[in-house]
Amino acid sequence: MPLYEYECKKCGSCFEELVFNSSEKVACPECSSKRVGRLMSKCAFKSGDKFTGASDKSDCSGCTATSCSSCK
Repeated sequence: MPLYEYECKKCGSCFEELVFNSSEKVACPECSSKRVGRLMSKCAFKSGDKFTGASDKSDCSGCTATSCSSCK
């Protein structure tokens, strides 16, 4: 199930939303505005025995954020 990160263009709030259909309208949970933009999420993958993150400059293992959008 695709979980996307969004930023509200009205209030600036960042949030995650589970979207089942690409035509589904997403609204900000803070101000209910539908003027939201999807953010580029960091990704990671495992190839064989090696885990590769989006960037080798940061270590998210101790991160306590609920969303990677706060790590801009």
